[in-house]
Amino acid sequence: MLYVKLSKREKYIFTATAIFIAMILLYNFIFEPGFKKWQLINTEIEAKKARINKGIRLLESRNSIIEEYNKYAKSTKNISKLLNYMENLADSLDIKTSNIKPGQAMDKEFSREYSVELQIEGQLQDIIKFLSELIKLPTMVVLKKFDFRLISQNPPIFKGTIIFSKILI
Repeated sequence: MLYVKLSKREKYIFTATAIFIAMILLYNFIFEPGFKKWQLINTEIEAKKARINKGIRLLESRNSIIEEYNKYAKSTKNISKLLNYMENLADSLDIKTSNIKPGQAMDKEFSREYSVELQIEGQLQDIIKFLSELIKLPTMVVLKKFDFRLISQNPPIFKGTIIFSKILI
């Protein structure tokens, strides 16, 4: 067995070095990973708290959200019926529709107005039939804009934009 006789000063240096190395190993392999894990868990806890608070706020305003959704669904149902009717009518009259843009529903005193903008292309007599059929709907439909131009001479094909509103009482 190897036994080295050390002086008192060398023993202190050896002990201090051993303690220093042990502290470095403890810090690098126990304290620092533990601290990082603690920070990670703490961050996850904060994120989950924020999600819970958001959920609580949504639950508190649940009735108003449901009410607003029901209003929107009702208005979407009304405008989708009109758009479906309009597309079927255009297909039956050989009119091409494109760029259909339903507008925002505007509340008036006793009614609600839905506006729709679309581009159509077809022969003039078909376009006139299309517009007259739209206005004959059981609900009030008002033609707001009618803008067309001739794009082909033989046969005469017109292309343009119309904006109309459906008024519900």
